[in-house]
Amino acid sequence: MNFEDAYQKLREGTATDEEAAFVARELENVRKISAILDNPVLSSPEIGPAGSEAVQRARKSFNRKTLIRTVIIAVCSLLAIAAVVCSVLFIPSSISASHKLKIDRQQAVEAAYACLVEQVGEERAEAFYVDYAHRHLRYVGSIFDAIYVYKVEFEDAHGSEYEIEVNGNSGYTVIRDVDLG
Repeated sequence: MNFEDAYQKLREGTATDEEAAFVARELENVRKISAILDNPVLSSPEIGPAGSEAVQRARKSFNRKTLIRTVIIAVCSLLAIAAVVCSVLFIPSSISASHKLKIDRQQAVEAAYACLVEQVGEERAEAFYVDYAHRHLRYVGSIFDAIYVYKVEFEDAHGSEYEIEVNGNSGYTVIRDVDLG
């Protein structure tokens, strides 16, 4: 049965008892739905209007969480960019330097010791020991043109120190620092 047709017949006074009861039931359903929708507190008792304090606490919590997420994303992005930049800069230079490396650490220490002997004499050089020796990259012109340089430091019992650099490609030695303690 169609509500519009039944309602029209009811208004004209030509509706049957069955059509009049149908229209009355439909109008009652509309009144019930309107009452539910007009009620500010919905049918669930645990849902109610939020107070301004609750809204402020929720807003602060949301803002704090959003700030933390933003900072974490920014830090992760910066770390990712730094990793890419470092790989672009250091991988080609270390490959370039590795291809040019002709002497190892022991040979670099021997070359540095020969330089020390030439500087202080054979007898005094015997009193020195190797404090540390390590290699590092040195850029010659660009990131694609790098060499390894060994830094060797000799020290004696009196606190005198000689810092000598050895070119990993040519074996050329240079005294970089002298501390006569």
